Amino acid sequence: PSDVFFINSVWKGYYEYLGKRQPATLTVDWFNATSSKVNATFLEASQVELKLTGIYKKEEAHLLLKAFQIKGPADIFVSKFENDNWGLAGYVSSGLERGGFTFQGDIHGKDFGRFKLERQDPLNSDQDAPNQHQGTSSGSVAAAILVPFFALILSGFAFYLYKHRTRPKVQYNGYAGHENSNGQASFENPMYD
Repeated sequence: PSDVFFINSVWKGYYEYLGKRQPATLTVDWFNATSSKVNATFLEASQVELKLTGIYKKEEAHLLLKAFQIKGPADIFVSKFENDNWGLAGYVSSGLERGGFTFQGDIHGKDFGRFKLERQDPLNSDQDAPNQHQGTSSGSVAAAILVPFFALILSGFAFYLYKHRTRPKVQYNGYAGHENSNGQASFENPMYD
């Protein structure tokens, strides 16, 4: 999608330097949906911060981010990134098994290799552990118990009403087909009871 690099989205993963994987985080600082321009901050383990900019080509799912500013605590760590053409060139793909997005490709720079960054879910971006399951909330547990309980009570009440429903009263017609009639029909006048 065109808004895969939405503002404040966090991408975590690694990059390769001298054949070793180093942890890295890419945070999108600004994104223009019409021009597809992306400004981002690349932060790596030694706290070197690179400001990157580039254009996301949504038709090709390709993004080339070039460094325009480098900040860091020590010149030793900063020097490895000082290259006029340092940048991240990669493609965005969606992971069907988890529904997330991956930005991976090659780094333009001496002694650098590949990189792979996965977009973090905005709801749990502060959690580093992948596939972490959330506990069941107490509200859903209460609902799971109470809904069948109330359904049982209501069905019992409905059954009670069904069994004790009133039948329409039949008006007295004067015929007494009971008592000691010996099978003969006898008509009584209720006026003389």
